[in-house]
Amino acid sequence: MLESRLLAKKLSFALACASVVFAALGASVAFAGPTVTVRIEGESATLLPAASVTLNAPEPVSNCPANSVATAIDLAVGGNWDHGEANKGAGNFTETILGETHDFTHNSDTWAEWVDYKWGGGICTDTLNQGDEVLMVADHEPEPFFSPTAWPLVVAGAPAVAQVGVPFTVNVNEIRTPAETFAEPGQGTPTPVAGVTVGGAGATSSPSDAGGVATITPTSAGNLTLRATKAGDAPSATFVVCAHAGNDGNCGTTSPSGVSTPPTSSVAAFYKGPFAVVARARGIQDGHVYARRHAPKVLAGTVATHARIASVSLRLRRSYRGRCFAYDGVAERFKRVRCGQGRFFGVGSTPNFSYLLPAALARGRYVLDIEASDVAGNRTTLARGSSRIVFFVR
Repeated sequence: MLESRLLAKKLSFALACASVVFAALGASVAFAGPTVTVRIEGESATLLPAASVTLNAPEPVSNCPANSVATAIDLAVGGNWDHGEANKGAGNFTETILGETHDFTHNSDTWAEWVDYKWGGGICTDTLNQGDEVLMVADHEPEPFFSPTAWPLVVAGAPAVAQVGVPFTVNVNEIRTPAETFAEPGQGTPTPVAGVTVGGAGATSSPSDAGGVATITPTSAGNLTLRATKAGDAPSATFVVCAHAGNDGNCGTTSPSGVSTPPTSSVAAFYKGPFAVVARARGIQDGHVYARRHAPKVLAGTVATHARIASVSLRLRRSYRGRCFAYDGVAERFKRVRCGQGRFFGVGSTPNFSYLLPAALARGRYVLDIEASDVAGNRTTLARGSSRIVFFVR
């Protein structure tokens, strides 16, 4: 009996020690939080270019969680803000950031919150993961809808290297929420926009056309820092293109002296982040009902990337009277599957793609998904109306 009690005490002591060790380990893991970026666009100027911060403790004034947007803002601005009205017990609403105040007293002025270019739900309640991007925008949200009016701009498809005097194009999108409704957290759809200027020192440009395509011509060699701007919208994040004039030693070219100058790290490192790869279907209308004789026969679209495209794949699923099917790209026909399932099949690795279906589509509800990736490892994010199209055949 005594030996049993001693053994029980030893086990209890060992378990207690283990609990302390695991608790300490858990604390150390919690201390090393995600690294994210924060950018703050004021009424007339950029207050904070994209700044990288590592989240490791709750926001010190409002006590918002360690991995919250509020904590990221606090670290990025060095505490120079009102801490989300912590003095009012809210922790979510903020009026002043880096000395600029928007206090809801004039035309519903406010700070709009975007996380990975999706409409935010609250700086204290929204939590972040590794690599997330926070964007705070001075905005006007008119009653009664309180939806954003200053749309963030996003640029895709910029090359890492360009030739002086030789034009190149980029794709420009506004990130929009549905019109005339309350903006819901998580909403945000890239929409091509006209009239956007994409440029900077050392380049000339023409405004984007109706398809969101802007043309840029480098006028001097070196690293060109560019961004997209349009009155009333939030400017895009800056991006860098290395321009060279023939073999001048810039961007990895070999100068006449035989000395090669490698690209700088800002150019060599491909962009990674939301909307690095943007895919859009062409010729099929989202939500449209087609008669069988007018049903789509070609699956086509475009892909815009910062880096070279690695692959483009499609997935086409059909449901009809409770049964589900998915198109098999190898067998070139639809096969019965469990609802919600279906495999992607490759259609190439170029910005413009098309796939001719071998037979007319039968009646049913169809979902077309586009999945593309680039050599930097970025992949498309499925977005209804662009890379995900739902249509019907009757």
